[in-house]
Amino acid sequence: SFGDLPSESKAAAQDAERMGQAHALEGAPAVRAARVVTAHRQLEGAGFEVRRPIPSRALGEQFDPFLLLDHLGPVEFGPGEAAGAPWHPHRGFQTISYLLDGELEHKDSTGNAGTLRPGDFQLMTAGAGIVHDESPSEAMKRDGGRTEGFQIWVNLARAEKMTPPSYQDVEAARIPKVERDGFVAAVAAGDAFGAKGPVETATPIHFVDVQARAGATIEHAVPASWSAGVYVYRGEALVAPSGQRVAEGQFAAFAPTTTTTTTGDESTTVLRVDVPRGSSTRFLILAGRPLREPIARHGPFVMSTRAEVAQAFEDYEAGRLGTIPATFKSRTRHDDRFDPSKHSLVAASASSAAAGAAGEEL
Repeated sequence: SFGDLPSESKAAAQDAERMGQAHALEGAPAVRAARVVTAHRQLEGAGFEVRRPIPSRALGEQFDPFLLLDHLGPVEFGPGEAAGAPWHPHRGFQTISYLLDGELEHKDSTGNAGTLRPGDFQLMTAGAGIVHDESPSEAMKRDGGRTEGFQIWVNLARAEKMTPPSYQDVEAARIPKVERDGFVAAVAAGDAFGAKGPVETATPIHFVDVQARAGATIEHAVPASWSAGVYVYRGEALVAPSGQRVAEGQFAAFAPTTTTTTTGDESTTVLRVDVPRGSSTRFLILAGRPLREPIARHGPFVMSTRAEVAQAFEDYEAGRLGTIPATFKSRTRHDDRFDPSKHSLVAASASSAAAGAAGEEL
């Protein structure tokens, strides 16, 4: 009985009981245990702050195959204050950028250009080498405004590190949105909740943005051998099987398990997240097939040996990673003027979460 507990303790006990009952179901798939890591804060680019759980002292220099997870914002820039990451090089991996708020412009040494707005994704393959610029749009620089987004780095296998660089914009309208009981999932990469994401990395991954209301339970199956984690960026969540709380700015790294359910030839385990009663939450699901290869990294380069990193610096200084072209070809189809009052994924999501907390469908 929870009758003698304070209201907060009672809610926590009820949440724990709910998780325990679900885990005790006969025939339920194996649920991974998690280690919770708090993101550290640091300055990047021209002086903007990010929260970074990967890499970290707790997880090491990678969460194979993920080399980096950065969370920018939310931050409110005044006129003339918005800062980005001016021209800089990369080699040896792929990046995925995802914007929740604001407007970001990309240009690179292959002549590509693009604009990210809320809900948009961008995949860039640095491969053999690229030089690029990621900056707030001219409108954001002039007027200021709210900015929030993510960037992850996904490692390339040693045999693929010197592939030609490339670039892809994926507009928000192309991202499948799956509605289930108590939550909505935007599936950017991989197979999740019956949908397939359009962002295709060389190393297979899952990248899913989940918005869930209070009391919801989210279960996502991943291959048993994959690395997998959940990054909470709004509210808090409970991760199975212990019911450990994951607060905003924390990453739950799920441990591999040898107890699996098997569908055909694919052995899978389940990531289980429960949302406490009383508040909604938002989090990213990241999962990927580990490469299990040695890495050597320094600054913007991630290779397999220190000698290859040294060669990358030498090639960059010699101009062999690319030069800034005089003209660019945009691959973005946004043809209207950016309006922060209309183009805000977070504002729209907050309204939906409020409706969900009131007992309505998301």
